[in-house]
Amino acid sequence: MMYFSRIIITIFICSLAGCSMYKVVPDPLWEAWSKRGSDMKTTQKDMKECGYGKDLERGADLPNSKIAPLHVCMEEKGYKFDFSSFRADNCYGTNAPYPCRAYWGGGQAQWEKVSPTN
Repeated sequence: MMYFSRIIITIFICSLAGCSMYKVVPDPLWEAWSKRGSDMKTTQKDMKECGYGKDLERGADLPNSKIAPLHVCMEEKGYKFDFSSFRADNCYGTNAPYPCRAYWGGGQAQWEKVSPTN
């Protein structure tokens, strides 16, 4: 019986450790923009030069009409944007990061329908 209790406790602890490693919050925008040789301060400076608002972390203060010109400006400076941390499970609410609006519209994430494969 003592052996069974240890197994249950071990499974519980491993489950908690696994859940704590799961990243729920999207990366800040300055981490999503990448350019070889650019550090955080340089990226933030370039973001401001391109017209990002005060919210450099989420860009929630940006209207949808400004998103495309900002991306063009940053790409002209040699940056690439990584959308991988913006997922349906962390893109919700009225202050969702603007990449969430670009994918799911309006800051409200919608789950994609999955069709069975043959």
